[in-house]
Amino acid sequence: MAIKGRGREVEREQNAILKILSEGNGPVGSNIIARKLKEEHAIVLSERAVRYHLSLLDGRGLTAKISRRDGRIITKHGIEELSNAMVSDKVGFAIDNIERIAYISSFDVFRLSGKIPVNISFCAAEDMPRVMLAMRSAFKAGLCLSDKMFIALEKESISGVPVPKGMVGIATVCAIVVNAALIRAGVPVESIFGGILQYRGGQPWRFTEIINYNGCSLDPSEIFINSGMTTVRATAEVGDGKVLANFRQIPAVCLSKVKKVVDKLKEIGIGNVLTLGEPGKSVCEIPVGVNKVGIVLAGGLNPLAAATEEGIKITNKAMSNLVEIDKLISFWTYLEDYI
Repeated sequence: MAIKGRGREVEREQNAILKILSEGNGPVGSNIIARKLKEEHAIVLSERAVRYHLSLLDGRGLTAKISRRDGRIITKHGIEELSNAMVSDKVGFAIDNIERIAYISSFDVFRLSGKIPVNISFCAAEDMPRVMLAMRSAFKAGLCLSDKMFIALEKESISGVPVPKGMVGIATVCAIVVNAALIRAGVPVESIFGGILQYRGGQPWRFTEIINYNGCSLDPSEIFINSGMTTVRATAEVGDGKVLANFRQIPAVCLSKVKKVVDKLKEIGIGNVLTLGEPGKSVCEIPVGVNKVGIVLAGGLNPLAAATEEGIKITNKAMSNLVEIDKLISFWTYLEDYI
């Protein structure tokens, strides 16, 4: 049993190394890998142990050695293996990722400083004018988490993530920013699910589809967009339709503190709270605990969902990374460059 247990532990360590390499912008050395294993995965390995793992991964064709000084890169086979490995470890990955990003975010809503969580999307450079036009209605109708965004062109990067050739990268504010702001204010937050929120008469009405973060290995927003389940543009134009949204819970005793944070988020245009409930009362037909308050947040990927609805090919990666808040620019400023 001990051997089996250690075998699984080794597999976890090696998958964590592959993940770090997959997120790197070029070759990564053993010293950096060891540091990231400790900081991001709570795995403590010496540089020597990391090099041993890398030699095994090299032998399986999952990594490749660039040079003794520069370190390793992940191979195509390694990326495929990482996406398929240890499905049991992926159960609950979404909630784990939300909690990790919320806690490492340095966003300070009152000082308007630090790094905030973002989603990263890619589209063909030639499609950008159409993408901007499609997103415009969603931003205008207030269906987005924030109108702040960051656009990177080919050969540029977004927080270390390079933009592929012929593509444009779009970073949009992620709903985890609200978690980060509340946690910094001393408010514990429960992230319950991502879902499809139905609008009626221009107002949030009810959730029609939900995916709990606890049992999910993918971000619900990505699933809903890829499944064609949103009608963001129709919702923006006529007030009836289905958009991406997220559901959180906070302790009722923290409500006054939460309201201060929510008001500040609204003031600076980051973290659109669609509905802040009352203690013990259902929100958008979702019941909450007796001593809890429900919060409904706009989906950060709603503008990209609107563009996808127009038949534009877009690759989305929700809950992707952190970006300095001072790098974010209003969508309306960017719009002038494309229209």
